[in-house]
Amino acid sequence: MSSQITGRPLDDAGTSAEGPALEIDPNGRAMELFSESPHALASSPGMGMWSTILEYPDADEDGTPSMLVWLGPDATTLPAHIHKSSTETFRPVRGELTVVIDERPQHIATGDEFTVEPGEPHYFRNDTDGFVAFQVDVPWTKTIDTQYMTAGLDHEGYFGADDEYGEPGPVQGLLLSEYVSEETHIDIAPQTVQQALWATVGRIARLTGREAMDERYLQDQFWESNVEQPDI
Repeated sequence: MSSQITGRPLDDAGTSAEGPALEIDPNGRAMELFSESPHALASSPGMGMWSTILEYPDADEDGTPSMLVWLGPDATTLPAHIHKSSTETFRPVRGELTVVIDERPQHIATGDEFTVEPGEPHYFRNDTDGFVAFQVDVPWTKTIDTQYMTAGLDHEGYFGADDEYGEPGPVQGLLLSEYVSEETHIDIAPQTVQQALWATVGRIARLTGREAMDERYLQDQFWESNVEQPDI
């Protein structure tokens, strides 16, 4: 199978810079989905994740928010979370995705579909030595927002030491957990503890300029300027 190497960070001159690269199959289903999307490829180098938005309906529009996501072999495993009233459906299009439900791993093969029901604590991960790609229908657009906020901050050097790439720390995680709390509970602490932290640590963080969401990171121009785009 031929492959294309892409998705590397870009420097200020628009040249591919040092950082994780994405390996894609130019003739595979993931590339087909990407070519059908009007949106750019985004990435979080520090977390080993790439994504593009497939559908982002406005509040007054019908439709299901959806993303295409790639996980590298060493991708970060996100914390478990619970959706209060909506399902989340995973459809692997390359490799085998592991979805962990209440600490029970489910291995979902390419071409299969797996739906997480409301109230089920879950997270996903890549247990393979290669890249895994999957389409995911998420409960609401704020799920997409949090992934893109994290990726954008990673590119701008907020997480790693000396402007390097990295993973979000506890304060950013706290802000994101409050941002999605209406529909999603992120299992980083009991709900009552999180509420107390939102009112104290979160408030101080916001007063010092920290944010849960920055609309810049949802714009294709940001990603076209910061991430090498696939050749389609």
